[in-house]
Amino acid sequence: MAKQPRTKQYGKSFKGEFVDVGLWFAFFAIIYIILLLKVLTYRTAPDNWFLGFYGIVVTGFIISRFVLAYFHKSPPYDESYQPTVTFVVPAKNEEDNIRETIRRFGEVHYPLEKIEVIAIDDGSTDRTYEEMVGIQEELIEKKGIEVTVVKWEVNRGKRDGMAEGIKRAKNDIIIFIDSDSFIEPDCVRHLVKYFIDPKVGAVSGHTDVYNKDVNMITRMQAARYYIAFTVYKAAESIFALVTCCPGCCSAYRREYVSEFVDEWLNQQFLGGKCTFGDDRSLTNFTIRKYEAVYSPKALAHTVVPETFRKYVKQQQRWKKSWIRETFIACTFMWRKNFLAAVSFYTYTALSILSPLVFIRALIWYPITTHLVPYIYLIGLFLMLLLQGIYYRAETGHPRWIAAIATAWVNSIILIWQLPWAFFTIRDSRWGTR
Repeated sequence: MAKQPRTKQYGKSFKGEFVDVGLWFAFFAIIYIILLLKVLTYRTAPDNWFLGFYGIVVTGFIISRFVLAYFHKSPPYDESYQPTVTFVVPAKNEEDNIRETIRRFGEVHYPLEKIEVIAIDDGSTDRTYEEMVGIQEELIEKKGIEVTVVKWEVNRGKRDGMAEGIKRAKNDIIIFIDSDSFIEPDCVRHLVKYFIDPKVGAVSGHTDVYNKDVNMITRMQAARYYIAFTVYKAAESIFALVTCCPGCCSAYRREYVSEFVDEWLNQQFLGGKCTFGDDRSLTNFTIRKYEAVYSPKALAHTVVPETFRKYVKQQQRWKKSWIRETFIACTFMWRKNFLAAVSFYTYTALSILSPLVFIRALIWYPITTHLVPYIYLIGLFLMLLLQGIYYRAETGHPRWIAAIATAWVNSIILIWQLPWAFFTIRDSRWGTR
């Protein structure tokens, strides 16, 4: 059985009292220095106007994420609004975690008579099914929760499992939980409160890393998860256009996803069936017509890769789904909120150009000029340091250097992944299942 993870601490907040004033002073001082460097670089190197302009835009974009995230607010919980909820958990070969994943559903601070659980064993070859049946009996007998366990002899894929859950669900809200993720007791309350607004079709919860203290790889991911949710998803949520509600913990209005579940299940791209990026794809289908927001208090924990090799594979799969779904989103995002659309297309352009800028700055420039790109390296380091200081100030985590390390790994060491994902996008061997 999985161990109890540490609950996320909210003692130090971006909007809280003046705690660690020195850290926040350093945070804003670094922003000032970065902007100054970019402006000076642009003015002193008119022949490199494109790179100068790129630097100013990327810096402005990243800083804007922090600004928008600061203004993100959660609505209060309305006790009178308690829609019925269905948990859907597709799983394959998760005998070590699946019992704890499902057990948590019986511990939520929510009326248990309003909850049902649908667990799909997607062709497991271990004891996943037996663990599902064992916790099914426990929840039925001790909690009175309706639990359905579906067993597939042959693996079909995570998307098929999610679609099966959507079609079997009877309740108002569907909450998808990965088979290696564990929710906190208040998670349901803080997910469903957003659905009181009929325009909302999806809600992303906040996910922390469960096994963050295993090694440097997991600590790096813990920092990256935290920043990705509290900064980038919070910023997107300002416009109700979160572009990816992750499979580890997200909720959807059943009525809305039922409209397109078959189209989503049979999604084709470049002549082949889509077998990865299920969560980003489902979000895309939703925000075409409805809104998607982020709930910072809907807490969950997920198990992340513990080796660099597995981490690289995961990131490559995510890059492929990002390319596919970003290309699709580009066809309709212009119809949404104007500022959100500008932000989306800006981020897309910066992401596509980043490998070219990297090659130009760290390979082409030194070769052709015999000079070291000090300004570029200093600016890059300061951007990474900015994330590390933010993580330290927000969480108080002593290993905040992991935030710098993860930004370095993804910005430098894994810079090749986006171009490689583009050229191998039709290869689905690194699919989720």
